[in-house]
Amino acid sequence: MDDRADRDHPRVVIETDHGHGSYGAGETIRIGRDPQSDITIDDPVVSREHALLNWDDGWQLVDSGSKNGLFVGGERQERVRVDRPVVVRLGDGADGPVVRISVEDPEATRQAGQGRWDQPTISVGAERVTARPPAQDRPLPAGSLTVGRAPDNDIVVRDVLASRKHAILHTGESGLEIEDLGSVNGTFVGGARVSRAPLGDGDVVTIGNTDLTVQDGRLGPRQAVPAAVDGLFVNGVGLTIDSGRRLLEDVTLTVPPGSLTAVIGPSGAGKTTLATIISGSESPTDGVVEFEGRSVHAEYQVLRSRIGMVPQDDLVHRQLTIRQALGYAAELRLPPDSTRADRDEVIASVLDELQLTEHADTRVDRLSGGQRKRASVALELLTGPSLLILDEPTSGLDPALDRQIMATLRRLADSGRVIVIVTHSLSYLEMCDQVLLLAPGGKTAYVGPPDQVGSVLGSSDWADIFARVASEPDEVFAEYRARRPAAPPPPPSEPGPLGRPAHTSRSKQLSTVARRQLRLIRADRGYLIFLSLLPFVLGGLSVLVPGDTGFGPADDESGELTQILVVLILGAAFMGCSLTIRDLVGERMIYHRERAAGLLPSAYLTAKIVVFCAAAIVQSVIMMIVVYIGKGLPGPGTVIPSGAVELIVDIAVTTCSCVLLGMALSSVARSNEQVMPMLVIVIMVQLVMCGGLISITGREVLEQLSWLFPSRWGFAAAASTVDLRSNVPGTEADTLWQHSPSWWLLSISMLVLIALVLAVFTYSRLRLRRSRRRTRAAARL
Repeated sequence: MDDRADRDHPRVVIETDHGHGSYGAGETIRIGRDPQSDITIDDPVVSREHALLNWDDGWQLVDSGSKNGLFVGGERQERVRVDRPVVVRLGDGADGPVVRISVEDPEATRQAGQGRWDQPTISVGAERVTARPPAQDRPLPAGSLTVGRAPDNDIVVRDVLASRKHAILHTGESGLEIEDLGSVNGTFVGGARVSRAPLGDGDVVTIGNTDLTVQDGRLGPRQAVPAAVDGLFVNGVGLTIDSGRRLLEDVTLTVPPGSLTAVIGPSGAGKTTLATIISGSESPTDGVVEFEGRSVHAEYQVLRSRIGMVPQDDLVHRQLTIRQALGYAAELRLPPDSTRADRDEVIASVLDELQLTEHADTRVDRLSGGQRKRASVALELLTGPSLLILDEPTSGLDPALDRQIMATLRRLADSGRVIVIVTHSLSYLEMCDQVLLLAPGGKTAYVGPPDQVGSVLGSSDWADIFARVASEPDEVFAEYRARRPAAPPPPPSEPGPLGRPAHTSRSKQLSTVARRQLRLIRADRGYLIFLSLLPFVLGGLSVLVPGDTGFGPADDESGELTQILVVLILGAAFMGCSLTIRDLVGERMIYHRERAAGLLPSAYLTAKIVVFCAAAIVQSVIMMIVVYIGKGLPGPGTVIPSGAVELIVDIAVTTCSCVLLGMALSSVARSNEQVMPMLVIVIMVQLVMCGGLISITGREVLEQLSWLFPSRWGFAAAASTVDLRSNVPGTEADTLWQHSPSWWLLSISMLVLIALVLAVFTYSRLRLRRSRRRTRAAARL
């Protein structure tokens, strides 16, 4: 094909989350994970060469025999003809990386004087892209309209969860159609997420937290929901668990927008259970929960981002300032095309609404209890929820702070939100529009304004009210039902698919969590000083081992070299485990909330491993330098000519393996109080199992058991490097200690294998989650 022919054919435009490029008909574009590809997409579901895009009597995208395939509209395709804008997902029809492909009009391109866009080429990783041209210059089919957050769209959706270019609205002879452009938070039609779908009059399109509707063939703002169904409506909700025990019984509650409702009652009354049902995390066995005219459980995918849940525990890293904590949360929760300025604007708005602007650069651990609670609320407000549920927001606060929190919640409600709080505090209930008083067994005793409870229950003293409710739950429930017109509870809504929370790319999440972890380490000065001094102390202990031969041959059986290796391996185990053993358990509640908001366990764990292993390697190098200064250098290694370098590798790999051991222990610990005993036990076991202090060779069971511990293989690798069997007379003939490449490589390989097994175990722990929905069938057993 000659150059003129190339110019006569339309160019193809390729867009990914990382950039945008234009190619001519004479080019073949390779798409895959390989850094040498024309379009590189670093994602595990993408093959090294996943697909080829080329001209063959028209542009075609062809699967290159990839493992996970190409998907258009959720269907796997071997070949995709590009004669109109098309959205392709690689590797997974629902969550795979998105590639948007369209063709340019060659005549229009020539008239505009653009053979190829004249923007400068920039580099994003290994991918070659060009700067994105203005939206009005991008080719669109005739009659199509763009929908998104950016002001240059034809239909602008001012919603923080909308992507800049979110969707295309196609208008043609076949009618109105909407096509999602690979947005993170998705496009929903009638409550179902779609890639491309036809639209008819009355259809509701949801983008972020914004509802649009089709009227007379046009897409525009949805008309206001009728007042009768606006806000939150809990109708006849009941819950029976698998054992047959009844936790909630016929709870009915209406909460209009702009109101604050308190759920109160004695312990065991089902207050938190009701809150989780309202949030959509649990399904009732009776009744329905509706919000803004939609069933929370049938259309949870649509309503997920409109419901904010603030648990009792503070969910903010105490070592960070409020602004820093909100900045990292915004990176994880807002669309990836949100700029730093976009995120800063959202954060500033939230800080202002919660009256935290003057404290924005104050560390969380220096805030009052009320300010910390407001900071936790701020995390939820980043995505603009219209329903906010708080569990014990004033727990542990003095009366003054209690009043501050209630005043803040009152302001949030007055701004138009629906606010529901579960509380034991009764001091400032007068700030609420209504209270729901539950008796044990989840039975309603009273619903209404707080100042009318006395006329209904015969006393205005909350102590007397609670005493009666706790002792006579059936009687107060019967009185409540007598006051309310009898009506059978509606059948529960069939739970819709939970779906997956929207998330940015793994690489972006990994970067965000890694940068946050580095800042957390730097911000905790006591911990940072401890980590900095630890390798010097442990290296100094090795230098204190008596003897003057160091790593050289010994004239007697003094065991100096053996003792040095024992101290080094014990130091490596202690450094590695102490780096991570308190980490996962310490931020477990934060992780669970972030995961519910879209954080991927794989990105979270990988970021932790990268940061802590880097710190472990630095510590290992420092410790070994101290030892070499005091004890001299070892002789040649088994694989690496320099024994000094090879021994550093031995210690560093052992330390990194123990980083994963500490992380695995942290994932199973139930509280911070369990961490120290676990650390002591694991270090003592590592000392015994290394084989340098106590002979384990030839001892049945003990020798085989030692293979499971990093210290055994770390000591074997170090002993092989320094040729312990030859340099120390009388050393036992442990096969693993032989000064040969094969045995050294075996020991290093086993350390890596143990680390991988521990990483998989930790990942499985991070993925564990309590079942979010109880099926009605199971509940009725």
